Amino acid sequence: MSTHFTPNIRRFALAGLMVATLAACADKPRPQGHDYRQNHKIQVASEQVSISIALPQNGLTLSSADAGRFKRFLRDFVQRGRTAMTVESAQPTLAHDVLVNNGLRDNEIFIAPTTTVRAPNVVLSFSANKVIAPECGDYSSSPSGAYDNALHSNYGCSIQRNIGQMVVDPGDFIQAKPAEGKNAGRTDVDVFKQESGTVYPRLLDGSK
Repeated sequence: MSTHFTPNIRRFALAGLMVATLAACADKPRPQGHDYRQNHKIQVASEQVSISIALPQNGLTLSSADAGRFKRFLRDFVQRGRTAMTVESAQPTLAHDVLVNNGLRDNEIFIAPTTTVRAPNVVLSFSANKVIAPECGDYSSSPSGAYDNALHSNYGCSIQRNIGQMVVDPGDFIQAKPAEGKNAGRTDVDVFKQESGTVYPRLLDGSK
């Protein structure tokens, strides 16, 4: 009789073992490291950006060389600046008027109370955010996959690096700027300017 029931007992034992194995797999927590955004983080650091230009002896128009440098500096300030622009000059009133005439807004200017900068020079500076994009090229893990379904060591790195290099204001990774409350028509115009590469008027002729 024992011989007759042995195959059935073995089948039941095998089925029980399979159920126990599946239950153990289901209860096992998912391995860490399955989010490429965590594996290849985009980091944000701060830096001080500055420029020195010469104030005009007559009028409020900068020299052609300084005007071009200031426009590039102003564009960077508009995109990345999160603080007012600090102005160091022995001629603060003239510096203020020249900067406003060339596109900087009055509420974006902070005149330093003391300075060692000599006339006619003026030093402009602001704090900005910069991206530290992940470095890609880690092929240390096996390309055939792993038993725990972990991602490849280089998976998703290029996506993160491209996003980091494309963002206009790295500070948005920390906290996005508040919405401006524009209507849809105005937003469409801004999107078109961004896509077409059109520069805003304030960066071209000083208008606000």
